[in-house]
Amino acid sequence: MLNCHDTILQRRSIRKFKERPVPEEYIEIMLEAARQAPSGTNRQPWRFVIIREEEKEAIAPAVVQPFVLQAPVVFICCLDHKAYIRELTEQRLLELVEARVVDKKAAEVIYNRKIPAAVDDVILPPSAFIDLGIAVEHMVLTATALGLGSCWVRLVDTTMLHRLLSLPDNIEVVALLPVGFPDQSPRPRPRLNRNDIIIQAKINNQ
Repeated sequence: MLNCHDTILQRRSIRKFKERPVPEEYIEIMLEAARQAPSGTNRQPWRFVIIREEEKEAIAPAVVQPFVLQAPVVFICCLDHKAYIRELTEQRLLELVEARVVDKKAAEVIYNRKIPAAVDDVILPPSAFIDLGIAVEHMVLTATALGLGSCWVRLVDTTMLHRLLSLPDNIEVVALLPVGFPDQSPRPRPRLNRNDIIIQAKINNQ
């Protein structure tokens, strides 16, 4: 398996896949990588629907880009609104306090925030999408290290997909992650140089 830095350098968005099934062991390894991702208040709001070959026809009407359905496996990446209600937020916080990674004072600051008690009142914060993004990128890099290819896909009819899969109301579809053995070797995409991504701060002492 590749080391972390080499994996990052070798990752590409793959849009062409071989007709070769992805071993179940690899799927489990990718899910474990997502499970280990960090998240704000340890809410772990990510949820995944795993679509295999025999199920792809069911989601086809909601898929805009045909290459997605060529992948042997498609992860439907979702957020769970329930993760943001007060009961579960307090439960996650208690776990962090008991693990001695968050002190009681910091936990009390969060306890005192206005946190919805009912899932219908939840408005997902921007951090929810960041947390899901971290988990999915864990999966993407793990797939690369295993010799698989993948591609982030946001161009999808999420409302239709939610209906086609009969997902509960608390689950929000965010993205697709098609995964399979790559049948192409794309060149590295153009990237800004380091100087373009660094901002020189001017410290204001006033």
